[in-house]
Amino acid sequence: MIHFLYNVILTCFLILHIPYLLLQSLLRKRPQKLMKERLGSFPDLSSKKPIWIHAASVGEVLCSIPLLKRIKKEVPDCEIVLTTMTSTGNETAKKLIPEADRILFFPIDHPFTIRRAIRKISPRLLLIAETELWPNLLRSCGRKQIPVVLFNGRISGKSFRGYLFLKSFFKRCLKDISFFLMQTEEDRSRIIEIGAPPDRTRVAGNIKFDQVFPSINLEAIVEMSGFLGLQGNETILLAGSTHQGEEEIFIQLFKDLRKADPHLILILAPRHLDRLEEVEKVLRNEDLSWKRRSSLSGQDRKEISGVILLDTMGELMRLYSLGTIVFIGGSLVPVGGHNPLEPLFFKKCVLFGPHMFNFLEISRRLIAEGGAILVNDREELSFQLKRLLSDERARNEVGQNGYRFLMKHRGATERIFEKIKPFLVC
Repeated sequence: MIHFLYNVILTCFLILHIPYLLLQSLLRKRPQKLMKERLGSFPDLSSKKPIWIHAASVGEVLCSIPLLKRIKKEVPDCEIVLTTMTSTGNETAKKLIPEADRILFFPIDHPFTIRRAIRKISPRLLLIAETELWPNLLRSCGRKQIPVVLFNGRISGKSFRGYLFLKSFFKRCLKDISFFLMQTEEDRSRIIEIGAPPDRTRVAGNIKFDQVFPSINLEAIVEMSGFLGLQGNETILLAGSTHQGEEEIFIQLFKDLRKADPHLILILAPRHLDRLEEVEKVLRNEDLSWKRRSSLSGQDRKEISGVILLDTMGELMRLYSLGTIVFIGGSLVPVGGHNPLEPLFFKKCVLFGPHMFNFLEISRRLIAEGGAILVNDREELSFQLKRLLSDERARNEVGQNGYRFLMKHRGATERIFEKIKPFLVC
């Protein structure tokens, strides 16, 4: 009955959504591609029996990279299809995953569109990153006897309550999943309580520890500094993936900290680039000079004397290598935080706020092992920044602890690969 109601709602949504997709076709680049793929119109790949990997957005795309590369290494002739929900995830995949033979948009989870997509792809295996439990997708794969593996599985506290409320519905969906490879024991317990068969669940660790980090040497750092107009003697405070309410705090603290250190530079990287004008308004109101990153890439590289506003995609991880102190955004406000692992690779002193529920287990362990510092509010952030900017030894200790933590937890990719290996053969 619940599944029937779900499909009725989806049908209504689909009817209403088609005009929206048509409108997008007038406003966006490659709109027809987006509309067709949302409706399950994929190229016919049935003869190739590809591996289908679904990664909803940028975070899931990034965590899929190590596993995708490992699969391609083992079965180089195998076709790989990657689907995403978001446009940013789609663009990120195109830039970072040359191993994917096809990068498509995930179809709406309606029986008609899903059956059409599965018929066109005809995958030998479906791999789902984290927790994308689409009922019609799972049911259709079950009927076609297509193995489905959930990898890097994670169930947040909020999602868990929602799944429990509809437990009878999701328990039926979970029967069509061959393996649940979860990040932690808590995630495993939660998926079992929702209805996953215990004998199909395993703790494989978090594949995000295995993500591919850029190899950056001293020469690359000097080159990046030059493009940013830096002279090499600056102290750099980098606030990555910030959200509304956090930029104001950092901009005001930066003004105060600059009095003690005139060489201090703030690199501000808003999570969503459509907020750049909003952030620039705050900078203007605080009477601070700033430059957009894109304006610093030409021949005229003037010395920076204030704030660098990151307005480009795909550069943040590399820029972490320049930071003296790195703050993880989305954590002083209740967004859930963002990936804290990237700056750890560069042995940076990492700070984040109390709202790290998207990375709850990682953030807890990091704090316990001295690899990051928790700041609960603006006052604690101000105190820690002043302390750490004046204490290089303390910064280095946090950075070293964070790097050791990162190295210690790598290896999830190989554990996941061993579980899916039997499914890779046609």
